[in-house]
Amino acid sequence: MAKFISIQKTGVGIAGGPTLLSGDLCSGVSILSATVINYHFNQKEALATITYTGGAAGGVLLRDAINYCLTANPGGVLAKVKIPAGVTVTQVAIA
Repeated sequence: MAKFISIQKTGVGIAGGPTLLSGDLCSGVSILSATVINYHFNQKEALATITYTGGAAGGVLLRDAINYCLTANPGGVLAKVKIPAGVTVTQVAIA
C-alpha cells in the first residue's frame, strides 16, 4: 500500500495542485453523492471529502482509481491517482 496518494485538483494558485492523503491510514473510500467521495481514515470520524465533476458514473470511476492507487503500489511512498477522463477534482477537504 502506498504511504501517500496524491490527488490533483484543478484551480489556480492555492485552489489547485496536488493534495496528499495518507494511504496507511485509509479505512475505505465511499461515494456520498454524484459530486462527493468520502475518503475515510482509521479514526472513526476523520475523513477527506473529495468534490468532483463528472456525475455518478464519474464518481464510480474516480473511486475505483483511488482504490487502485491504494493497492497498486506495495511498499511505495507515493502513488498518483489517475483522474479518469471526464472527471475533474475541484476540492479535497480534510476534516
